[in-house]
Amino acid sequence: MGGVAKAAIVPGVPRQRYSPSQRVRAVFVGRGLLITEAAIAAAIVAVVVTVNLIYQLQHGAHDPLQALAATITFLVLQAPAISDGDRSGLVLLLFNVLFSLLFAQSLLNSARVLFRPQAPQARQRGMAAVLRDHIIVCGLGRVGQRIVARLVAAGLPVAVIEHAWERPLVSRALEQRVPVIVGDAREPAALQAAGLRHARALIACVNDDLLDVEIALAARNQRPDVRVILRAFNEEFDHGLERSFGPDTAFSTSALAAPTFAAAAITRGVEHVVPLGDFLLGATQVILPPGSTPFASVRAFEDAHAVRVLLVERLAQRAPDAAPEALRGGDRLTLLGSLDALASLWTAGIRDAGTAATEPSLQPTAQRDTIIICGLGKIGYRVVRQLHGLQSRARLVVIFAEDDKVSFSRQISALEGVTLVRGDARDAETLARAGLDRALAVAAVTSDDLTNLQIGLEARRHRPDVHIVLRVFSSNLAEKLADLFGIHTAYSTSDLASSTLAAAAVLGGVEHAFSVDGLLYALASLTVLAGSALRGVTVEAVRKDYGALVVAFGSGSDLRILPPLDAPIAPGETLRLVAPLQALADLRDAFG
Repeated sequence: MGGVAKAAIVPGVPRQRYSPSQRVRAVFVGRGLLITEAAIAAAIVAVVVTVNLIYQLQHGAHDPLQALAATITFLVLQAPAISDGDRSGLVLLLFNVLFSLLFAQSLLNSARVLFRPQAPQARQRGMAAVLRDHIIVCGLGRVGQRIVARLVAAGLPVAVIEHAWERPLVSRALEQRVPVIVGDAREPAALQAAGLRHARALIACVNDDLLDVEIALAARNQRPDVRVILRAFNEEFDHGLERSFGPDTAFSTSALAAPTFAAAAITRGVEHVVPLGDFLLGATQVILPPGSTPFASVRAFEDAHAVRVLLVERLAQRAPDAAPEALRGGDRLTLLGSLDALASLWTAGIRDAGTAATEPSLQPTAQRDTIIICGLGKIGYRVVRQLHGLQSRARLVVIFAEDDKVSFSRQISALEGVTLVRGDARDAETLARAGLDRALAVAAVTSDDLTNLQIGLEARRHRPDVHIVLRVFSSNLAEKLADLFGIHTAYSTSDLASSTLAAAAVLGGVEHAFSVDGLLYALASLTVLAGSALRGVTVEAVRKDYGALVVAFGSGSDLRILPPLDAPIAPGETLRLVAPLQALADLRDAFG
């Protein structure tokens, strides 16, 4: 597969593709009733013609060809006069008259149905029926829609089951040419219409834990071997589900998203976080500044900055004599590294082109030593716990409202070094009590987009230099906040979580995932057996030969994060690999 991948940026909205044969089959499946009626009509015509042929052969026709000509004449009601004694001929004539009238009416009805636009929902069933090895997404809310977008962008077939055709996000799925089956995903009819018999996996991501379980059980009842992935809100429920459905099958969206919010509060430029136990591995994209010192190779850049490069994109015109493996100014790199390593890149001016060079460091100082977290729901609670576990030198202050979960505030109050402030974080006085004048960052992570934006704007009004991290539900809003309000760090929870749910459905055994330019990268484990061909192979060789990056390996509690590229792999060690899904699948086939 060959080391670090290289890709081009492709603009436009991704749409699901269908082969010409699939399109033809979808039309026929969608018009199944018409085809059945046509088959019945053809059978009746055959019977009528046969009866007329027999009559003609018995009443003067010398051979079958003459009998066929006479039959055609008889059927169009142009037969010679029938003698008074020929009662069978008279009965046949009357039968032909009635048949001709009914057949003409049938032709008119069939033509009207054939050329009439097909009902949208019937057309969706035809499209779903031709899919093979696809993924069924049950529930087209924010998370479901983002999962669909991830799968389509990755070129993977997908169908949707949604209970209401009028849901706002249905139109977005239709624009992506994804079939939407209207119905209850717990019902066999809906699952069959979505193609469960031929599906690779099913994702239950309705906004209800119990309903997701019912959907998963209904799918397993029809297809015991189908892979099911569930969205779970309750962490304890999550663990219980995995005991029933298998490891890495149930995921909490808040648990998937919280590490990224936590990392973004103390490190600029983080786009996604891959958790390795208590260690957070940050993913980001940077552009080498024009005129910067070139690097002879990707390896040279990695050694200089203690990071690992996943993807290199050539955005600038290269000199004709430039070495293909060399890195020059204008190259965009997608890379992984510790939060400290990413912070060092930022300080060195190696960052994404969309961020301002004047934004200060987030390292605590005597004057700026506080991180304020606003909101103590499922995301806020996890962010505080994550930041506390990172043992940052910054003080943690949590602003929580009356309607925040009481049990969360009790658990947070037991953490050493965390201060709780009750009040409305949109209020300047509350922010002042929380220590806004000493704040490095303010993370607004309530469950309301408008409230989070108001908190961010109020904090910026009093402290224009403070780092703002916002939780928003719309990924489109997150992308536009930089232009609208100068807020560069905003994340959609559903956007952060969707990649993992999508990758887990495609491959299974996925612990975490993120997307780079539409390509899904996943974190998965692989244990090296005693007789494995990976024994003694270096970390760099795994990347070069299989396109997979070893981000950690070891056994038991002895886990080495970002091991040296020349480190050999020993039997019994468990590798933690980050790679595109196909590369992980190939490794499992070869060594799993």
